[in-house]
Amino acid sequence: MKARIQTLCGLFGSRISYRIPVFQRPYAWTRERQWEPLWGDVRDMALRVKDVAQQTKISPHFMGAIVLQLQSANSGEAVKRIVVDGQQRLTTLQLLLRAAQTSLQALDDTERANRIAKLTLNHEDQGSATFDDTKVRQSNVNDLQSFQDVIRGMSGGSGRPLRSIGEAYQFFTGEITEWLNERPADRSVRADALEATLTEHLQIATVDLDEGEPPHFIFSVLNARAEPLKQSDHIKNTVMYRANVIDDAKRAAELWGIFEDDRWRTATNEGRLSRIHLDRFLNYWVVMQIGQEVNADNVFAEFNKFLASDTRSIEEIAAAIRRAGLVYQDLEEARTPGIGAFLRRMKTMEIGVVMPLLLWLYTTEISEGVRRRSVRALESYLVRRMFCSFGTQGLNRLFVELLARLKGSDSEKADGAIIEFLKGQTVENRIWPRDPQLFDNLIGSPLRITIGRQTMVLEAIELRLRTDRTEDIGQAPLTREHVMPESWPRYWPLPEGQDSEEAAEARNQAVREIGNLTLVTGRLNSSLSNEAWEKKKETLGKHTALRLNWELLQNAPETWDEAAIHERSRKLAEMVAEIWPFEESKI
Repeated sequence: MKARIQTLCGLFGSRISYRIPVFQRPYAWTRERQWEPLWGDVRDMALRVKDVAQQTKISPHFMGAIVLQLQSANSGEAVKRIVVDGQQRLTTLQLLLRAAQTSLQALDDTERANRIAKLTLNHEDQGSATFDDTKVRQSNVNDLQSFQDVIRGMSGGSGRPLRSIGEAYQFFTGEITEWLNERPADRSVRADALEATLTEHLQIATVDLDEGEPPHFIFSVLNARAEPLKQSDHIKNTVMYRANVIDDAKRAAELWGIFEDDRWRTATNEGRLSRIHLDRFLNYWVVMQIGQEVNADNVFAEFNKFLASDTRSIEEIAAAIRRAGLVYQDLEEARTPGIGAFLRRMKTMEIGVVMPLLLWLYTTEISEGVRRRSVRALESYLVRRMFCSFGTQGLNRLFVELLARLKGSDSEKADGAIIEFLKGQTVENRIWPRDPQLFDNLIGSPLRITIGRQTMVLEAIELRLRTDRTEDIGQAPLTREHVMPESWPRYWPLPEGQDSEEAAEARNQAVREIGNLTLVTGRLNSSLSNEAWEKKKETLGKHTALRLNWELLQNAPETWDEAAIHERSRKLAEMVAEIWPFEESKI
């Protein structure tokens, strides 16, 4: 292992190719955390260079360390070095240099711009338009193209959307241009100072590993700085290490390529925890493999334990992860045939703990009928609990226990095993509510669920009422509407002589029952507003195309009061029990 201190001229001045290995993550530095502090350091150093006498020695600015490993190259090729650690720093410095070149060219300072260009491109290779003509070569397929566009000067005309790399380049270009033009009289002196700063006064510590040292391991150990590695970064690194992949882009794409898509690194919220999709999926996948709960911070550790106990090759395991990843995407985007409504309802209810079980159902070779019956049982269990105000605390452990039971049984009997397991729960926070308990929470009681979940339930009832001959109403968004408005005291006063405090409280409770709710389009909702019952009936009769409202109008009493609401709650509760049944024969 050899260490030395280099300027950017020393680092990039020769014919060299710094190769980001395939086990590295995509470019992750951001404006607030890294770009702005870096530019502030460069600007401050340039001002010092500008303001001191020429013969005065200036202390350099230390930019951190990078770890490299020499890679064998053919005669006549650029020297190749694997970037074991420092990918983000090297990439950003290249973008900074390219931005300086662009800003100087815009000021017709061609001579300086050309000198800086020699630090970003191996010019003798430029005509070949290969990925080796840049001093740094990215491994992530999206970063690779974006970086090439920027360094080769095609970022403005490629037609491709900007990624973080392009955004960083634009940020530095804007800051440098503004600084150079801040005092037009000093523009030339500032350009001199900027060039000197970039080429002579920024220093990097480089550590060269011996050829036999494992770069994957060094990368994981050293990368506690700057942007911490995600659990999925560690897992990808381990897969590449086990497969002995360092700089083979084709093989890396075969092993892990589907997970390089930007969608996998999009962060989503689940409760108070925000994670990228890939981290969340791998968490679910590891749970599915080991049949145990796995904390979000321990996914990589549990993955390693799993690898130690599994007899398959790393290629076979990576293939299993890829197959499950495609299933996960279909589940997340509600594309899985036959269960789209279930998946959308789970999102509305914000229940993600069922995902490891769904992954198992849709990656295990079982019949489609068994899968769908299993899903119907799970949906009934979760929706009935929602109506009874049972929380989700403890469901994670319950589903893991169920998963462990399924993994040790006949997969073709999974539906029966799931129903038996859920019906057998006796602890209050785990039970599957039966019809009497369901009706107690729907008839004569306020519906204690969010507006989004109320709409979900009403839409399910609407679908239940529709037939194959019902006219299509299109994709117009539907909203939940109170038949008797919540502001009833002003528009729907109590009958004279019955306006007691008890009667008012009874009406307040009834207004929030399921029997007082229906669905309408947004435009119809605003026209109904707080209208009297007779007027609402007339408006709905003229304009509604929903079966839920036809049912309401056909059975509508002359007076819409607490008794009418309770009666409709009873009818809707019976429909709810049919949509999400408890009886095994109906699932």
